[in-house]
Amino acid sequence: MKNKFFMLLAAIVLSAVSCFAQTFSIEDDGKWEVGVNTHRGARFPKLHPDGRVWFQFNAPPTAQSVKLSILKSGEEYDMQKDADGLWNVVIPKMEPGNQIYTFNIDGVHFRDPASMPFYTGGITSEFEYPAPDDEYYLRRKDVPCGDVREHYFYSEVAQEFRRSFVYTPAEYEKNPSKRYPVLYLQHGGGESESEWVHAARMNITLDNLIADGKAVPMIVVMNNGFVTRAGQEGQAPRRGAPGAANNAPGGGMPGFASAFGDMLLNEVIPDIDTYYRTIADQEHRGMAGLSMGGMQTKPITLANLDKFSHIGIFSGGLITPEDVNNTPDFKEKVKLLFMNCGSKERPEAMMANQQALNEIGVDNVAYISPDTAHEWMTWRRSFYHFAQLLFKD
Repeated sequence: MKNKFFMLLAAIVLSAVSCFAQTFSIEDDGKWEVGVNTHRGARFPKLHPDGRVWFQFNAPPTAQSVKLSILKSGEEYDMQKDADGLWNVVIPKMEPGNQIYTFNIDGVHFRDPASMPFYTGGITSEFEYPAPDDEYYLRRKDVPCGDVREHYFYSEVAQEFRRSFVYTPAEYEKNPSKRYPVLYLQHGGGESESEWVHAARMNITLDNLIADGKAVPMIVVMNNGFVTRAGQEGQAPRRGAPGAANNAPGGGMPGFASAFGDMLLNEVIPDIDTYYRTIADQEHRGMAGLSMGGMQTKPITLANLDKFSHIGIFSGGLITPEDVNNTPDFKEKVKLLFMNCGSKERPEAMMANQQALNEIGVDNVAYISPDTAHEWMTWRRSFYHFAQLLFKD
């Protein structure tokens, strides 16, 4: 009986020692700063000047295991409870840019309520990790800020009210007689019209470029690329494959671009030209998009070169010599053709296509983002380089 008692006592002590050993603790040296995407009032995630990131999560008391999951790298980190019962982990570094993460609680993933919401394949939590070589998308005190407006209109194509995000440069209200070129900029299959601002910080990038004299002041219009025709069910396919919901005729455009193309050409552009001080001609109008947005940009612009002179496709396919040969007056009408991808995508195909276009006399820019894949850092960089070439001639 006595032996059983001591065995039980030893087990309790060992268990307590084990729990104590796993208790999270860290010395806060006062240098930790709350991440820029952290929600107002929240204290985590935090970034240290040495590159470490500290995550904390208040999981239910019944949680047995909590892990931090980083989407891009696929890495998971075990979290530990602190003395207050909160789960913590400090990781040494992250890849540059905005990184999507979740908390895995006993096999179920949860977004972080401390993170401001982003829309990338649904509502996500994102941490902005510093990118020292890409500070062009950070706000500067000496640079005036342009406006980003929510502009609503009624679409007869979709039979519903729609929303555009419209960027106007900082000087827009100070020069009431000045008119501006317009770029129509499209998101990818996992995003909405908001993410060129929220995730890419396009507006900040353009503010900085304009202030530095590297970009022409312009208006940028961002629309939701998922458009369903009235009376048809379903949304445009997420990956750009033609779908029955949008296969109605549309100037030769494939299904995923047809309904959106009709809305853009017949409703959005006239509406923007009415309510904003645009230079409403082909020479001062461009279109670009990432991934699915690039797949929409290609057929819409090629079928309507009377409306667009500047074309940008980011990780969304290629405009090939065959496309050029099948598009009347391409060489005469297109002032800028810019295509981009990450070095971890298919850069060889893009560079070969650039050479093939050069051989038939088509000037084009092919930009490869170093050490990136199909991600926002690739498209942040692509916009940075593309914007400096727009409307310059």
